Amino acid sequence: MIDSDKLFEKYLKNWLENHKGEYTADEAEEMIPELYEKWVTTPSADTDGVSPEAYFARVTDPQELVAEFIRTNRGDENPCSLLIDRITEVPECAEGLRKIATESADPKTVIAAMDILDDMGADQPLKFYAGLLTDETADEGVAEKAAEILKEHAGEVKEELFAAIPSATQSQKQVIADVLVETDHDDRTFALLKELFLAKDNVPFIAGLLGKYGDERAAAFLYPALDNSNYLEFMEIRNAIEQLGGVVDDTYRDFTDDPYYKAIKHLK
Repeated sequence: MIDSDKLFEKYLKNWLENHKGEYTADEAEEMIPELYEKWVTTPSADTDGVSPEAYFARVTDPQELVAEFIRTNRGDENPCSLLIDRITEVPECAEGLRKIATESADPKTVIAAMDILDDMGADQPLKFYAGLLTDETADEGVAEKAAEILKEHAGEVKEELFAAIPSATQSQKQVIADVLVETDHDDRTFALLKELFLAKDNVPFIAGLLGKYGDERAAAFLYPALDNSNYLEFMEIRNAIEQLGGVVDDTYRDFTDDPYYKAIKHLK
């Protein structure tokens, strides 16, 4: 199959040469979307006499499309945008993409497959993704992508995530909590958030989750934490309290000598 991105680069380069001096760099850049739309619908010898759009539209075999996706997703190369668009239009490609997401040893290809599945709105291996959050052998980027996707489907893997908590590390629990705050209120989620906050590891992040989760019971341990926090922690704890309907006076504490306060004020 053709690489549509490289062909468009060639088209754009020729267009710029033919219109040299007619447009400023900013004007030419603003015209790129319009030029792309014209190019993608115009027949060309590079695409067997049809438009690039039509060239890909005639490919209907999901195995062929997925195979091309794998072939062009190696090293520094990426599948062209028209190929990705065509894959998303063929629902049968989802089976091959799920296989890649769960079995491929190449993180780059796995993440790309996960993204396409998500864009397609296809069934995804969510329980497999949930397992990645506590898998010490999982690629960091793949696990991060899994967490990102799971936030959109947190309610579907809620019980799997709760089951993973007892054996999870502290950092893994934070990732799990970040997903669980997207679900309906549950005492188990609140208990996890409270545990993480009182552990005083990554306080600003957990305070932000508590504010987002919106359980007013958190105020009971958020208010006391204001007294022993640095400036960054204080600001996130205060924000969480305010999200829960509480109030913290701006003059509650003097942070003049706090290094984080000094650094932030210096930036301003």
